[in-house]
Formats: sequence, structure tokens, C-alpha cells
Amino acid sequence: MRDRMERAATRVVRSTAGFVADRIASSERMTSVVYDLINGHNFAGLEEHEEMLSDTTRVDAYHRGIHRNVTPGDVVLDLGTGTGLLAFMASRAGARKVYAVEHSDFIEVARELAAHNGFTNIEFVQANSRDFVPPEPIDVVVHEQMGDELFSENMMENLLDLRDRVLAPGGRILPARFRLFIEPITMSEEMRIRKFWNIDLPDGIDLSSAESSPVASRFDTGRNDLFYLRPHSVTATIGDPEPFLEFDLNTLESLDALPTRHVVERTAAEDTIVDGVCIWFEALFDDETVLSTTPLGPITSWGNRVFRLDQEISRGEMLRLDVRLGQLVEPTTWDVRPLS
Repeated sequence: MRDRMERAATRVVRSTAGFVADRIASSERMTSVVYDLINGHNFAGLEEHEEMLSDTTRVDAYHRGIHRNVTPGDVVLDLGTGTGLLAFMASRAGARKVYAVEHSDFIEVARELAAHNGFTNIEFVQANSRDFVPPEPIDVVVHEQMGDELFSENMMENLLDLRDRVLAPGGRILPARFRLFIEPITMSEEMRIRKFWNIDLPDGIDLSSAESSPVASRFDTGRNDLFYLRPHSVTATIGDPEPFLEFDLNTLESLDALPTRHVVERTAAEDTIVDGVCIWFEALFDDETVLSTTPLGPITSWGNRVFRLDQEISRGEMLRLDVRLGQLVEPTTWDVRPLS
């Protein structure tokens, strides 16, 4: 599976938008507009939706979560409806009315699919969700606006806005609870690419001098310092995974309430190579329904970004990491470094 936000066709668009967003960060509204444009570009074709609809881990989690948490008679708002799938599921779960909101022209596909499948209680609204005022209070907001690194699809601003404006008393967001992980990992030998000076070669050929060579440094582009995992390339984490960030959108005051500086500590169970530090998230619909993008689980349509380390570690040794998230909505500003 290609990752959702870093496909070759969108890299230039995304990097340019990130550049612009960084320069105009003083205007939060303008920054959110930039990321609305990114979302509209990245999910405007059938290809992206083919990947998401084929992701059975994703589809099954949403089916269980919606059918367990949408009750007969609920009024539901589907944020960023796309193909309409979540709106269709909410209708099947017994919702009295569903408002399917989508700012792109792709909503035309959802309308057509709804008519084909006989849905009569779904109203399609082509608008930015922040400009939409529903004619009645909303019992449940359903969404799937999680980027590869969770925050990168304008999820927080859109959902906190809807929570504060349109939810009925006792209304709820689905999913609302999230856990973010940033874990040191070891990869399978056949998937591992070591740093230039750490590569073992036959005939006693030694590359170690390149590590401190001013000549070699001229050719170190840093291209491999950040990469996305290939499927089934991770064999284990270093120590037991623990979320370093947890929050509930039903109670979170604002994006600014989330800390952006963390120290992560993990102890090695055996001698190994720490290839890098991997990001994934969990979305909790309820205590029993969890969608996870862990690289040790089933493949999903989300990618896993890795900060490269290529560091050898001994059994019982503690690895301490300094995690700085920069701008939460822009993962290219995140940084992970070992602490001595």
C-alpha cells in the first residue's frame, strides 16, 4: 500500500503547502485553509478511495464502531464524507438523519452511490464543515480525518469546531479517543539498510572512515533520515510500546493543550540494532473497538514514518529519546534524537 499523504504525485504539493503554512503560521485560519487544500487534492480521485475502501482493517473497525455507538433515532454528521461510506453505515445503524459534509466535488460520487443503494435519509452538503450550520443539533459526529501521523489532515480544528458549535448536549465524536506512539524498532535483515559507514562488506573492506570524512559528508543528502516503512519489515519494538500522547476530543480544550516535547525511554530485551523510531496511532471508538496502524499488525492504508537511527544496543541498555513535535499538524517539523 502507498502511504496516504506522501504519494509521489502529491509530494511537491505537500512540501509547498508545508512551506507556505510555516511562513504564514501567524494566521491560524490561513494555515487551516492550506491543509484543506491538501486534503482536497489528496482525496480527489478514485485511486485514493480504492486504497481506503480495500483496507479491511479500517472498514471493519468503522463498521463495528458505528454499529456499536450510533443508536436508532440519532442525528449524525459525517465529516468529510468522501465516498459516503460512513454516512451509509450510520444510516444502516438506525440514524434518523445523516448530514454528509464534503467540501470537494467528489461528493457527486457519494450522492450517486447513495441513490444506487436506496438511502433516503442522507442529506449531502458540499461545504467546508466550519461553514456548515445544521438545522438541528447533532448527536454523533463520525469522521475519518486521521493522517499518517494523526494530526496532518486538519482533524483537530475541524472536529473541535463541530464539537463546540453543533453537538447536542451529551453528543459525541466517533472516534474521539486517540493514542499516539513513537517507538524504537528493529527491522528484518532483508529490509534493513544500514548507514554507509556501518555496512559490512566482504574481503575486509572497511567503510568506517566515511563517518567522519569531510569528503563523504559533502555527499550525504540525508534522504534516508526519514522514510516510510515497507509492509512487514518490522520484527519487534525495543521494549513494550506505550503511548506518549493520549487525548479525548470530547474533553480536550484545544490543540494548544497537547504537549509537544516528550522524553521516551525504552529498555532493550536483547542485543539488537535500533533501525529507527516509528510513528503510529490508535483510534478508540469504545473500549472494545480499536483501529491501530501499528507496523506489527495488519497492513492498513496509513503509512508509518520512521526517524532513522541505525544504532546498536545491548540487552538491558536503556534508549532515551528526545521527541519534539514542532507544529503538530505538520510532521515535517517533528524531530526525534537520542539523549545521552
